[in-house]
Amino acid sequence: LRALILAATGDSVGAEASFQRAMQLLPGDAGIMHNHGWFLCNERRFAEADATFDRAIAVPRYDGLARSWMAKGVCLARAGRWADAERALSRSYEIDPTSPVTAYNLSEVLLRRGELERARFYVGRINAVPEQVNAQSLWLAARIERRLGDTSAVMDYGRRLRDRFPQSTEALQFDRGRFDD
Repeated sequence: LRALILAATGDSVGAEASFQRAMQLLPGDAGIMHNHGWFLCNERRFAEADATFDRAIAVPRYDGLARSWMAKGVCLARAGRWADAERALSRSYEIDPTSPVTAYNLSEVLLRRGELERARFYVGRINAVPEQVNAQSLWLAARIERRLGDTSAVMDYGRRLRDRFPQSTEALQFDRGRFDD
């Protein structure tokens, strides 16, 4: 907890020291490894983060597998390793297909890889559940539909975005036609 607080306040050196101490005290704790991996990812220490997530995932009976696979995938995407990110996010989705966070990130990676129909499927799962719909998921769907050339669907997502989230950054991006930013 101390490491997370220090990381949140910008004390990277203190956070790293706290993570090291926590891992000395509980060397097999996958939760600590997961949090350390996320810290390393946010520090742009991608190779170290990847290895740390792998260690967490390898812990027997770890109940946070889906969460660690998802974080690993997001981190790999940040590193520009799109194929690896897709594999990690797909694994997370296999474990927990109900996670809108995983579906969103997988859809975003698939969009970047040009896998448009698959990207449409995953974001469509989010947007089909009213409680899960948000500005980001509608904007992602609009961007995918634009790449697919479905102008009608783009306009429908844009309308929904403006109606439900008129003050959002995504609605502004839509209104300005900034689909490729």
